[in-house]
Amino acid sequence: MAGESLVLKGKIPEHKELVTRILSSFMFIPVIVLLYFASIEVLGLLAFVVMAIMGYEIFSPEIKGHMKLRLAMLAFYAFGVACFMYCRNIYGVSGCIFLVCIASFTDIGAYCIGKALKGPKLCPKISPKKTWAGFWGGIFLANIACYCLNSLFFQVSEQSVTLPPTATNFFVIQCLILASVCGDLIESCFKRRIGVKDMGHWFPGHGGVLDRLDSLVGASVFLFMIHFFI
Repeated sequence: MAGESLVLKGKIPEHKELVTRILSSFMFIPVIVLLYFASIEVLGLLAFVVMAIMGYEIFSPEIKGHMKLRLAMLAFYAFGVACFMYCRNIYGVSGCIFLVCIASFTDIGAYCIGKALKGPKLCPKISPKKTWAGFWGGIFLANIACYCLNSLFFQVSEQSVTLPPTATNFFVIQCLILASVCGDLIESCFKRRIGVKDMGHWFPGHGGVLDRLDSLVGASVFLFMIHFFI
């Protein structure tokens, strides 16, 4: 199958993969710090670099064919990065950190609880490793993170918006979590169609840039749609 070498390369035992994934997560802490201190110009430059890396991953010479699909995915992720920058302009630094936390804690909860409990598969034809236990675990951990960190990272027009008890905001949080899950599944479907396991090997245990930002892109697109249309 096209891209089979990417599937087999770097395969490690499951327990070691979990440890590697946890340890390599610490490398993302500077990204959070950068989001907090970076100006909109610096963030725009960073977004351009990220898109360039995504383009390289999508059009990797190790992947053959599927040109229309890869062009569609590049357009989707470019739109997602633009949505993130739009949200940065509207919601400020705290809005960016809010989106990153939603995507990150959904991923962490899904991965850890899914590995621990296993059980029925969520979408076996799209992503064989994802389980319903991981799905609910991701939702649970993301909600806990939002409840604990809300006053720190979610501000609109310089006014803190507390969650809960506001029912509308609580509903938005659930939609953003589901959007981040959908972003992950969209990328999983894409990888399955082109025959690769990971889009890159930049981050041990995490894959490439595309693998790390799929959930964030999903949440960013949804938040943009909420603001633009509602």
